[in-house]
Amino acid sequence: MRVVGFCCNECAYAAADLAGSTHRVHPPEVLVVRIPCSGIVDPSWLVYALAKGADAVFVAGCRKGECHYVDGNFKAESRVAFVKELLKSVGVEPERVEMFFMAASEPHKFVEAAKEMVRRVEELGPLERKGAPKREGKKGVIASSLLAIAKTVIDAPLPEIPGFRVPNFSSECIGCGACVETCPERALKVRDYNGKRVIELNARRCTSCGKCVEVCDEVEKALTLGGMTLKQLLEEWSVVSAHDLVECEVCGRPFATQRELDRSGSPKVCPSCKERLSARAMVVGRVGP
Repeated sequence: MRVVGFCCNECAYAAADLAGSTHRVHPPEVLVVRIPCSGIVDPSWLVYALAKGADAVFVAGCRKGECHYVDGNFKAESRVAFVKELLKSVGVEPERVEMFFMAASEPHKFVEAAKEMVRRVEELGPLERKGAPKREGKKGVIASSLLAIAKTVIDAPLPEIPGFRVPNFSSECIGCGACVETCPERALKVRDYNGKRVIELNARRCTSCGKCVEVCDEVEKALTLGGMTLKQLLEEWSVVSAHDLVECEVCGRPFATQRELDRSGSPKVCPSCKERLSARAMVVGRVGP
């Protein structure tokens, strides 16, 4: 059995240190990791620890309203809640992750937190793993770590926290692909196949910069930044928008969405046929030898 505790330097780690100097005994299964502030904890750290051998993980920070870095413990609390939802979505007990608050003068609270997490592991049993996580960016680490410990996978919407927001496409999308062209991270791509235009998202690459939303506001206001789903996080590419393509009246090739044509007022003729028809018109209408 192994439990990992990420403890802020100002309070939780100081409380753990005081617990030792005052001869309060905490379970030896608990490995304490000293960090400057609980607010620096990333969700990837927690799930990576579980995938690499920990049976439970906790974060310990300053008491609410007393964080030495203003709101670091509140940020940590939201990230722990996010990880709990991740674990639920892959069939792992969310009780394996927890957040605790304490002052430097409260060594008993650190001991209680350590004992509580060990007790939970004793009740839940060791965490089963099917593989090892990969180091491929924060979101990639989360995805591979979740797949390593997943029992089942439920495609559920995840809580919205900074760094985990992606473009959400509404029914107003016309499939123009402007969002794809403006994405600096190449997190979006568009392709036409089987008579459809499909826009796909790589949620692991997305940095929530909002440039796709800005360019879409100039067209149809069909994009907003919001939470992602578990499927979007786990899959490399996921379909976020799909449209039927209209066939060219001349050559019969699918080339544009109906809403694109409606917005531009263009006839149902593809660019290649337009160019060919225009050239023919110029030849037929030419005056002179």
